[in-house]
Amino acid sequence: MKSFAIAVPPSIVDRETSTDMVVREAANVTLTCKAQGYPEPYVMWRREDGEDINYNGENVNVVDGEVLQITKVSRLHMGAYLCIASNGVPPSISKRVVLRVQFPPMLSIPNQLEGAYLGQDVQLECHTEAYPTSINYWTTERGDMIVSGKTYPRYPLG
Repeated sequence: MKSFAIAVPPSIVDRETSTDMVVREAANVTLTCKAQGYPEPYVMWRREDGEDINYNGENVNVVDGEVLQITKVSRLHMGAYLCIASNGVPPSISKRVVLRVQFPPMLSIPNQLEGAYLGQDVQLECHTEAYPTSINYWTTERGDMIVSGKTYPRYPLG
């Protein structure tokens, strides 16, 4: 009597697969993706945006295997990752896992010095990058919060 193996398309085992996560910058993070099917599925990870993954000091487009381990995660790792399982039996299947990385605010001020005549309007500009989004505001030298559109008395330099 002959035995026949029935081909089964891949499926992802949700209870053994990572979900969206938030981690602090410099922490280690492990994304896991468990797939089943027959023949046994091949599993790989890649970024949804197509960018390379900084993995073990190298920039790679794809990481093979069920586990994607990132040491000392940085803000550059933030994004959506796809776990893709295939075994030659259509269809291949994927699961999306979003990785968010918390990092403190970074400031950049395009013009370090602004000048204006007395009574003239002036616009101050400051760019910030942070996750979660930072709360930004300007203060006077005395520590009073500056409200946009309001007139302030002249503060002497020095």
